[in-house]
Amino acid sequence: MEQQPASYYRAAAARARRLRAEATTRRLKEHLGEEVARYERLAEEIERASEPGSDFAPAEAAATSRSETPGP
Repeated sequence: MEQQPASYYRAAAARARRLRAEATTRRLKEHLGEEVARYERLAEEIERASEPGSDFAPAEAAATSRSETPGP
């Protein structure tokens, strides 16, 4: 499976933010906050890797894009 673009992870972060705003338990809010941070980090890694002349290899992004898919 190929790596997703940064916009994919930005959209996943936005969905998690919306869910977090409606969450009723502290633990769920914490979990969704962690997911937002992870998706944002992945998007940043992909954006850095796509900059001209970049030697940055988003290893975690490649690994997670194969194993995880954000919700609808």
